[in-house]
Amino acid sequence: MNRDSLTKIFTATNPETEMSSFQLSITEEHIKTKEINFEVNTNINEENYVFSEPGTVRPLVIKSFNSNQKDPETLIFPLIHLFESETMKPVSLSFIKEITAEPPLQHDGTYVLDRQVINQLTDLVEALKNNSEIEISVSLPPATLSGLSQSINPKDEILLLELKRLAKTQLHIISSPFVTTDPESWRSINRFETYNDLLTRGDLQINNHLQIKPDRSFSFISNGAVIETLEALNKVGVKTFITELSHIDPKPRKEKEGNPLIFIEGENGNIFEVLVLDKKINSYLNELSDRTLDVDVLLADLSLLAMDEIKREKNFIIKIPNDMSQNIMNQIFTSIKKLPYVDIKPIADLVDHIEKDQPLDKTKYILWNKSPQDITSRVPNQNLAKAAINAYSEVIGEPHPNTSFLYELLDTTSANELNENKASKYFTTIYEEIVKVIDGFTSPQNQNVRLTSRKAELPFTLQNNLSHEANVVLILQSDGRISFPEGQTLEVRLRPGTNKIKIPVSSRTSGDSQIRIGIRSPDKEHLLQLDSNSLLIRTTRLSGVGIILFVGAVFFLAFWWLRSRRLRSIHMQEEI
Repeated sequence: MNRDSLTKIFTATNPETEMSSFQLSITEEHIKTKEINFEVNTNINEENYVFSEPGTVRPLVIKSFNSNQKDPETLIFPLIHLFESETMKPVSLSFIKEITAEPPLQHDGTYVLDRQVINQLTDLVEALKNNSEIEISVSLPPATLSGLSQSINPKDEILLLELKRLAKTQLHIISSPFVTTDPESWRSINRFETYNDLLTRGDLQINNHLQIKPDRSFSFISNGAVIETLEALNKVGVKTFITELSHIDPKPRKEKEGNPLIFIEGENGNIFEVLVLDKKINSYLNELSDRTLDVDVLLADLSLLAMDEIKREKNFIIKIPNDMSQNIMNQIFTSIKKLPYVDIKPIADLVDHIEKDQPLDKTKYILWNKSPQDITSRVPNQNLAKAAINAYSEVIGEPHPNTSFLYELLDTTSANELNENKASKYFTTIYEEIVKVIDGFTSPQNQNVRLTSRKAELPFTLQNNLSHEANVVLILQSDGRISFPEGQTLEVRLRPGTNKIKIPVSSRTSGDSQIRIGIRSPDKEHLLQLDSNSLLIRTTRLSGVGIILFVGAVFFLAFWWLRSRRLRSIHMQEEI
């Protein structure tokens, strides 16, 4: 069989093959031990032989009959007849895995882990522990790592510790957004910076929980990506892209089989490296029903590739499906690493190996894309919530756990798994938390002040009912009789409890006047109104004419007193 017929024979319900047959009887001992061993005889001069020759892969069909010879069960295995080892051409391959998950953070602030994904991570960890020679490139869900760190389940804690350990040995961690989302969805509405923020937050979570910096140079791209998506991702550090064969048009020529690397040219002349998954290799793990037999088919396919004398270099990427059990994953790793003609490499080494001997390919490839998810209606709510959180953070100061929690809620609203109704619940929680801070500031009403000089500092009482210090801005407005020599905005840091604030003012005329005081967040837009109040000011200072008359009266009294004293002194001298 060749690679095409190999797939057909194992997907056919009733395979039509030219058979040479022999029979074996199963004894009670075989049944007890649940094990049957037999040797395949390829010597045509002997009885019960099976025709085979070096360099071939043939189907071995096993039919199991009951004693009545009715309703046989059929199993098909590939019979691989290898060349001598020195004539085998090596096959280089890399393992990859992309894991996505529903966001664990719920709108009410609780964490609910996607247990199906936790099982996937656990199976991967156990399979790697059993196969320490295997290194795999994997995209992990950063929000799930955050959820694991919040869990009180001891198994979740152990899983996170194992991932941390393997990240330094066998796991090549590829950057991924904080929650599952499509970069093209954001780029198409001119909001790619949101996706970049999600990538940055994802990298931060991975670094915090696994103590390793993820690799931004590789990226899995969805079938929604177009060449402009690659342009945008390239600007934030991605150099090599990984995608399915169905995403590429035209399909790479047959002679490119064994070379997953193609180059796609962007509109501005940039050249992008794209790794294309081999359809046949990955179909054995994705499309066939019996995963145990699929491992044998995969080994047969790799053997056919190694026995192909025409192609000197063969490089493949094997993507491990997310629903693959630990048992099957173990079988794949254990079986492949035993093949002497297979060289397992990290994906970065594989790409470097291909590039050194990359033949010139002038094919103009394009990305055949599907429509990305429409998230247009979610953007206005995110814009408003983000502005509110920014203002909130200015009030309570950074860094603060409450601020981090609100930003995590906001980022979670970008998850593909959330519909508009579910996303709206997250926005509601954000605003409820912000309102708690807004309600934390009060000021007594009817604060009246008497002003007796042209310039003074007015006392204003403001209560901070929060358990921590806060930053606010006083916005001052006057009815025209009072001015503010230091400006109409006054930044203030409040201690918890009662705060006495001095407001510099200048009075222009005497009489009653009123100033309005708005307490707002200290961000540039002063978005949040925390409280408002007014001060009644009674100005009692004298006018300029009054002062002149007062001074004149003082001089008159002093003159009269001096004159009277002098006259009294003269009178006394005359009497003497």
